[in-house]
Amino acid sequence: MMKAFDISTFFLQQMMDDDDMSPAIAATRALMESLRLDDSTTLQEFIAKMKEARETLSKTDVSVVSVLSGCELFLRFITLSHLELEQAADFASCREILLRRGEEYVKSMQESRKRILRSSTNLIKNGMVILTHSRSRNVLAVMKEAAKNGKQFTVFVTESRPDCSGQRMAEDLKSSGIPCTVILDAAVGYMVERVNAVMLGAEGVCENGGIISKIGTCTVATIAHMKNKPVYILVESFKFIRTIPLNNSSLPKSYLHCASILNSEKDLGSEHPLVDYTPPDNITLLYTDLGVLPTSAVTEHLIQLYT
Repeated sequence: MMKAFDISTFFLQQMMDDDDMSPAIAATRALMESLRLDDSTTLQEFIAKMKEARETLSKTDVSVVSVLSGCELFLRFITLSHLELEQAADFASCREILLRRGEEYVKSMQESRKRILRSSTNLIKNGMVILTHSRSRNVLAVMKEAAKNGKQFTVFVTESRPDCSGQRMAEDLKSSGIPCTVILDAAVGYMVERVNAVMLGAEGVCENGGIISKIGTCTVATIAHMKNKPVYILVESFKFIRTIPLNNSSLPKSYLHCASILNSEKDLGSEHPLVDYTPPDNITLLYTDLGVLPTSAVTEHLIQLYT
């Protein structure tokens, strides 16, 4: 299929070359490279190999939720039943169509953040105090754009243990001239009373509009909802995923732990989960590349894509 091509290595190199690249985009670009090198002779064989490649990517030590959602929607998009595919003379012609569709999809993915910026133009207002958790590329981009446009606001950033990604978020904000303070994760209940809104990213958006994101997100969103503070999620539509968790206990182990931990002999019960699930009731709006959406709109979008 992919002579002398290691899709995992290619994927990880994409992430290293561009630290701000979403794992979903890096995974899709890796699938595109494998498509260019593919030697399948039928569409069925090609799809089977692409699914195998997707599974390989999901076993790298990155966000499996983001990778799986990005790959799933990519494969769905390029293989949608279409007269053009049906009329292809042979699979070589079919591959050219798949490549063209794939390039269109990747280009659209890469434009997603710009569209999110447009949909969130009026989200941040002068004098706002905002709380955020972990380090979301989209939240950072929206805040930097607001500051660039002269908006004056301040940010509280959770420490975001265990990887302390909030520290890095704070450094990024300060380098853009945005006043911010790092707070303890345990201080969210105390500090949320001082803020006007909570802005969060997500690794995946479930079919019911709930989100899977960095561990602690559920706590932040739940407390904010209890205090009547709006919770805004800034996320790309390629992270929409066809799953509806009943609760946090029902999340698959592959979502909760990195591949190296899953493949080790460690007791998973003593390992910190990487993500948690926030139900849609605790989310106010989704700011996406498709526009500003209520959580209920995710179901409709996925139905349209899969029917």
